[in-house]
Amino acid sequence: MNTLRYRKRSAVEATLLTIVMMCVREWEEVLPDDCEVLVTVFQRGRCRITVKLSIRYGAPVLAVCRELQQQIAEEIAAMTPYVAEAIDVTVKRLVMP
Repeated sequence: MNTLRYRKRSAVEATLLTIVMMCVREWEEVLPDDCEVLVTVFQRGRCRITVKLSIRYGAPVLAVCRELQQQIAEEIAAMTPYVAEAIDVTVKRLVMP
């Protein structure tokens, strides 16, 4: 028998997740409903963010990903005492408009 154990999200993880999703929702090129976010919190105020998302076909993929990384890092730094040591953005798929 397989047992799944779910750990309740900490307040820090929930806050960082909310910030990331606020950033993602600002981009019309990104489909926020098809977005996966993994937040890893480390000691000494560091975190790592992994975002897997779908982008509309025809959007400038590299520019969107770079600017989204920058925006997430800036928002986390502005709203929390945490520093994002890495923000990995992966495009799962391109979606036709």
